[in-house]
Amino acid sequence: MANLNNIFNPLFLKDKELKIAFELLFFTIKDFDRNISFLLKKFGYNKTHFAVIFLASNNYYLTIKDLLLILDIKKQSLAKIINKLKKDEIIELKQSKKDKRNKNIYLTKKGIKIEKKLTEKQINNIANAYKNAGTDSINGFKKILINLISKNSREIFKKKI
Repeated sequence: MANLNNIFNPLFLKDKELKIAFELLFFTIKDFDRNISFLLKKFGYNKTHFAVIFLASNNYYLTIKDLLLILDIKKQSLAKIINKLKKDEIIELKQSKKDKRNKNIYLTKKGIKIEKKLTEKQINNIANAYKNAGTDSINGFKKILINLISKNSREIFKKKI
C-alpha cells in the first residue's frame, strides 16, 4: 500500500501521483454516494433530488435556470424533480427579491430535516477527516477542490463565500 502521508511532491507531479489522486477522488465519490443512496431510496428520491435539496439548503438563492446550468439536465427532467419535491413539501419557490420575473428555490421545514438526515453522515466524515489532517492540509485540500471544479461552478460557489 502507498504511504498516503508522502504521496504528493508538488515539484515532481508525475502520472503515478496524479493517478493516485484520481483514485482517491473516485473512492471518495463512491463512498459518499453509497452513504446517501440508501436514504434517498427510503424517501423515494435519486441523486438529482439530492442535488436540488443540497443546493437549496446552502442559500444560493438559485433559480430554475441556475439549476439547469449546474446540474446540466434538460428542463423537462428538472421539472419532474421540482414538482415531486414541491408535492412532497420539501421545497418551495418564492419570487426573487432581485428579479421579480424569477423564483428562488428554498427548503421548507420538512426539507431542512430531510437535508440534515441526508448530509449528517457526510458532514461527520468530513469533520473526522479534517480533524486527522490538520489546518494546513485542510486549506490545501480546499484550494485543490476549488481548482478542480468548473469555472461556472466556481462562480456559483464564490457567491456563497
